[in-house]
Amino acid sequence: MIFEQVYKKLDKIEDPMESFYLIDIIQRFGIEHYFAEEIKMALEKLHLILNTNPIDFVSSHELYEVALAFRLLRQGGHYVNAGKFNTYAPSPHLNIYLL
Repeated sequence: MIFEQVYKKLDKIEDPMESFYLIDIIQRFGIEHYFAEEIKMALEKLHLILNTNPIDFVSSHELYEVALAFRLLRQGGHYVNAGKFNTYAPSPHLNIYLL
């Protein structure tokens, strides 16, 4: 069944962005309640990865990918410092909080 494949996929994904994309798709389909525990564990793992090397994560991904990660982690109840994303501000005088 498709649910079993998704359970296995969520558990074995190595690439953080692939996990974020899969969680986003599951939420858009409105079936996240079937995968609540798996999503929670995946987000905890992803939060740890993001907090370990936030600058590397932000600098190696596009803005929409970082925004997706930020949104999913915040929705999952994890604290993510918005100041880490100032690298996307157009000038040093413009703070990301003003955007």
